[in-house]
Amino acid sequence: MMAPDANPSTMQRFIETTSLAAFAALLFLWSVPDVIAARNALLALLLVLALLLKPDFSQLSACLRQRSVAIPLLALTAWIALHCAVLAWNPGRAWHEAAQWFKAVPIFALGVALGQGPGWRTQPNRVSAWGGATVVAYLIYLIFQVIYKPWDLPAPAGQILLQTTRIGSRDLASYLGTALVALQLADLVAYSARGRGLVNGPVWLRVLALIAATALTVATMTRNALPILLLLGVIAASAFIATRPRQTRLRAIALVAVAAVLLASGIAINVKHDARWARFASSVAIGLDIEHQKAWLAQEQTPLPLNAQGLPVDDSAYMRTAWMKGLLTEIARHPLGVGYDRNAFGNALRADYGKWVTTGHGHAGVFDFTVGVGIPGGLLLLAFFVALAATGLRRWRDDRDAAGLALLLFVVSYASRAFIDGIVRDHMLEQFMLIAGLLLALAHTNKAQQA
Repeated sequence: MMAPDANPSTMQRFIETTSLAAFAALLFLWSVPDVIAARNALLALLLVLALLLKPDFSQLSACLRQRSVAIPLLALTAWIALHCAVLAWNPGRAWHEAAQWFKAVPIFALGVALGQGPGWRTQPNRVSAWGGATVVAYLIYLIFQVIYKPWDLPAPAGQILLQTTRIGSRDLASYLGTALVALQLADLVAYSARGRGLVNGPVWLRVLALIAATALTVATMTRNALPILLLLGVIAASAFIATRPRQTRLRAIALVAVAAVLLASGIAINVKHDARWARFASSVAIGLDIEHQKAWLAQEQTPLPLNAQGLPVDDSAYMRTAWMKGLLTEIARHPLGVGYDRNAFGNALRADYGKWVTTGHGHAGVFDFTVGVGIPGGLLLLAFFVALAATGLRRWRDDRDAAGLALLLFVVSYASRAFIDGIVRDHMLEQFMLIAGLLLALAHTNKAQQA
């Protein structure tokens, strides 16, 4: 392992600072609309800076060649290429769309290179530098999401929070919020176990930042965030309690109970101010009847069905339920997939129902992906998620490594969200791959240094 320079030069410090600034700017801009050129320029700049950081290519190769992660990733990439060439209904379109996956794979390698490169003099400093840049970028994005809401609109706060802002939709903000909470939970749990977390700063400030991130995520008024927050809370609480000495475990349980009450309070506020919950159950029940209700196939042209009270169903709950059942139906009808496409679901629906269908994707990334590249592709994607999460779990179990726990919770956050949101595509996939590669490298480098 190449030892970091004990007395870095001014140029080395400049490269380190510039790489962090470019990384944080990229994370902020990745969800802002109409800045694709800026994103790609920042990615190119990060690649150059990663090389200027002079990584140890033997360690970089060792990290990328971890069999548990490399095998499903390479197998999935090979399957997508084979599928585009042989099984796709429209090979030209499939190759064009698959470019987003073939771009995401080297971005994953770029994340590994950034996390593995020497610098910052010690491994803990390197972890806190990259971890801190990620947390700050996402937290600032969420804050600006709330600031840019149309607060001069004469409407209840709940309705104002539902509005899209100039820096992206609330769905994207919600997804980033759950990822941010995952990283902050990993930081606090690792700090409690070893006194060394993912970021630097006093504990009270980190707790305050976690509360702020949770509140901002709940404030996106997206119901899909709530079960993910609960899942992350359960995993983090289990890890926290398990690391406590037996004599202090009761105090740990009490602290977790307090945190659970705060989270439940936030969820209760969300439910109270979101009128859509009142029609949720009836909307789900009607959404399951995809054979008779057709609004889910052409949302713009077909009126929403009415519930038992004669009121239109809740649009989101009805559509997502119907799309989920439709996705499973199309996967069963086309087990080998229809071709890589962000709108593969719509392509399958038009083949089965007619050209009048306007639905594109089903807002459930894992299932949309599976409709495109078939059940083998969907299973390989899940295997890749499991491999990353298992690697993080091993690093946490073996050495209470903050980067390992962050990798575990970050992957759980993304993968579980990908079952109910359309995030396995475009810049959302790229973000996941970059940060997953970064955390994988940080955990792997820490293990190599200890060895």
